[in-house]
Amino acid sequence: MSSTGPAAVLEAAELCSVAGDHADAAHLLAEALITGPSDPDLLRALAAAQFAIGWDGCALALLAEAHRVAPDDEAVITDRNIALRDHGRFVQALAVLGTAPRRALRAETYEAMNLPVLAVDTHPAGLRSHWERTGGLLKFRRRRREEERVLAGLVEAAGPPARAAVDMCALLTRIVNGTAQDRDALAACDAATAHLDGGRRAEAAAALAEALRRDSTHPLLLRRAALVAERLDRPGPALALHRRLAVDPSPIQVLVRQCTLLIRMRRLPEAVRFADSLPAETARARPLRRIVAQAYHDAGLPAAACGAFDAEDPHRLLWWRTGGPLPALRHRLHRRDEEVVAAWAPLSVEEVLGPLASVPAAELMDAAAHAAGVLDRAQRAEARAGQPAAIDVLAAGGQDPQLVKELAVRLFLDDREEETLARLDDVVAADPDDIDVVDGRVAALAWLGRPRTAVELLEATAPAVRATFPVREQESTLFEQYRLWALALDAIGPAATVPQRLRARRRALWWRTGGPLWMVRRRMRGGDRAALAAWRTGTVPLLSTLDVSVPAADPAARSILDSYALDVETATLLWNRVNIVARLTAGYLATAAAFLVLSAAADSKVVGAVAAAAAYLLLNRILFRFTRADDRRVVLTRAVPLIAGFALAGTVLYRGHDGWTAVAGATLGAVAAMGTVRLAVAAACRLVAAWAMRRHRRGTPRAVALTETLAMLGELRQHGRRNDLQWRRFWVERLERIAYAVEHDLPASFGLVDPDTHRQLADGGRGAARAVRQLKFLVAAPASADAWRRVEEVLRHNAGALATGELGRLRRAAAVAVPAPVRRGGRAVAAEVLRVALFAGLPLAAVYAAQPWLSFSGAMHDWAKVIGLAWALLYVLLHLDPTLREKLGTVLAVLGQGQAPVEERPEALARFRDSARSAAP
Repeated sequence: MSSTGPAAVLEAAELCSVAGDHADAAHLLAEALITGPSDPDLLRALAAAQFAIGWDGCALALLAEAHRVAPDDEAVITDRNIALRDHGRFVQALAVLGTAPRRALRAETYEAMNLPVLAVDTHPAGLRSHWERTGGLLKFRRRRREEERVLAGLVEAAGPPARAAVDMCALLTRIVNGTAQDRDALAACDAATAHLDGGRRAEAAAALAEALRRDSTHPLLLRRAALVAERLDRPGPALALHRRLAVDPSPIQVLVRQCTLLIRMRRLPEAVRFADSLPAETARARPLRRIVAQAYHDAGLPAAACGAFDAEDPHRLLWWRTGGPLPALRHRLHRRDEEVVAAWAPLSVEEVLGPLASVPAAELMDAAAHAAGVLDRAQRAEARAGQPAAIDVLAAGGQDPQLVKELAVRLFLDDREEETLARLDDVVAADPDDIDVVDGRVAALAWLGRPRTAVELLEATAPAVRATFPVREQESTLFEQYRLWALALDAIGPAATVPQRLRARRRALWWRTGGPLWMVRRRMRGGDRAALAAWRTGTVPLLSTLDVSVPAADPAARSILDSYALDVETATLLWNRVNIVARLTAGYLATAAAFLVLSAAADSKVVGAVAAAAAYLLLNRILFRFTRADDRRVVLTRAVPLIAGFALAGTVLYRGHDGWTAVAGATLGAVAAMGTVRLAVAAACRLVAAWAMRRHRRGTPRAVALTETLAMLGELRQHGRRNDLQWRRFWVERLERIAYAVEHDLPASFGLVDPDTHRQLADGGRGAARAVRQLKFLVAAPASADAWRRVEEVLRHNAGALATGELGRLRRAAAVAVPAPVRRGGRAVAAEVLRVALFAGLPLAAVYAAQPWLSFSGAMHDWAKVIGLAWALLYVLLHLDPTLREKLGTVLAVLGQGQAPVEERPEALARFRDSARSAAP
């Protein structure tokens, strides 16, 4: 064979390929094919060189020509089958195999098409793992018929193979003429790789940008530029560069990279749409099905993720988590996931890219080089001078979205959340659905204590964006921060799609919301939603009053009101749940104790069970709603008389009787005992809740004073209320709460300070409290309209001081001189003591004096003495502490959580009237 024959050319081309000179190798092979016959080995080698350079369309055409020249050459058939499989042309790959068995290649093609049963049946020995996963010896588990139908549908959709004529001479000539272009592209790619290996990311992007200015259509340059942009954490430009390859047949890996970039951009619906928009045979590729399953998984749709791929292959753990061998459960989850997917409104890739789709490739890489250079300088500045220096470098880097988001992250870590929001607001207009921007804004708002803005931002976010896991995690963190645990659990998503690092947190939320008791979780979810809605509507009047009264208030002042109101709402909800659990537990334990007592009294467990059930039914029907300790009036007028009546009736029926009459009496007594236990437990819970809420209010005196002040300002706007004495009484109480918070709690919130500062704070608090208390008389007994104007002026001024934090501007009043008390003499003191002793002991003396004439029984005489002693003790205590009556009233108010009935609470009565008026026809 001559030195210029096919063998020599192949040897020279192989040497060039080993050295990385694929362009020269292609040049040699193309020239040999132009001047000589069509040799299949030369065509195969030239196709391999074209694949290395990036001209996949030319390579596939060369392999088709080689197959035409040598239709029975196994090497050509193998290469063409593999190349077609790599490009998603599975039907053509099967057609290339012809009618010969070629079991290994055919089985690999079926496996690449995600048809494992056909692959196993074609070549069982080579696919032992698939043989086990498709049933092993249990052949009936193999879904052969289903996969045969799928294959027939793919073949029909692909149609007959198109035999397009290719002008090989023109193709080879183009390859020869494009050698310089290919050589330049290979050199640029090698330079970029060397820069990346050396850690010079900006230089790598700049080298590719320079090459793209000379040739912006070369597929090798575009693929390498996309990979470099991806390495530089710029998925948008990387996807835009990949889309430039749409005119050339792209291998499956390029399509997978595009789907992966969409997932990195958290465009999960768009990733699914892109995969589904591909030809049916290409969409069957295993890597693409994995990407689609990952998109569904990241969106919190486990059943859809399991159905997107073979349920028993790599997702068998997910298969178990979605029901395992229980298909009914999986079908139910699948229907739910289908409803979610049907609500998606995915965009096309070009719509996702927006302006990036029309930006030249060289400019994309220039921007990537600039951003990489700024990031490198920021890292060096941080290593040299710390975080502030890196922030300064990033701030001077321009408005590139990647730089702005990196700057926002560093500002957030540097506790500069306001600047973080400002920076993110600069880029939100370019892409409102950017996951990083939404995630950062929600995190900053939650950290700043602005739950209202965070919730409104989440509600305004598209459902598909809100379904991404970073946003779901931030939403769950926000709700968990405010003890809305059911909503936090719903936000974090199903357990099957939660990352490993958050499984413990989700498990804790699951147990906290009832665990396996789904009905408890459903009620808690309803309570959380109701509390959230009540908070959002209840604070609107306060915020509007703040905007009118304090125009200079910043968002921090609004966050004080919002956070405090939400904390109070959720704390109230939590203590109500504690009260419910305590009452139910007490009722069940009391029922069990009643069963034991009644069984012993009736000498029969059956009779005791019936009596205990009857007692429980009576309790639920008659006493249940009165033993919640919600309102002291209900307790005193309903619960206590009913309990006493049941106890008295039970005592009458039980004493001196036998049989069923005694059992009936014991049952009524059990009802009284059970009601007493429930009432006592509920009252104890109310006391603890009132103490806890008082501690919470004392811990946030500024929020309490600001909330009360704004609430009173809003109520004073309705002039018709000013003539209502109930409202005046309520306003006097509100002023006292404001004064107490300013006088005691606000100075104490500063902790331990030096004596001089402590004295100044205490004097300032007392002066501000005196100024507020002076308004009480103006509210209770105003002399003219000027009194109301003065009240509004002082309250508006104090609201501005509290909202802006300028506490020194609070209105103060000087102390009023109090005359010294007159010292009483010894005779006056002795006369007072004798008078108290006389009136305190008069009832007890009357009992002893009347005993010889009235002849009281022993029990009645004992009760009379107890009543006399109780009167004496109460009379002495009232004399020693004249405010004891008010203290007893306070205790009774605490039992009812400090809430008067609706007819005594004017603000509740006003809300009731408004709701009734809105409901009237």
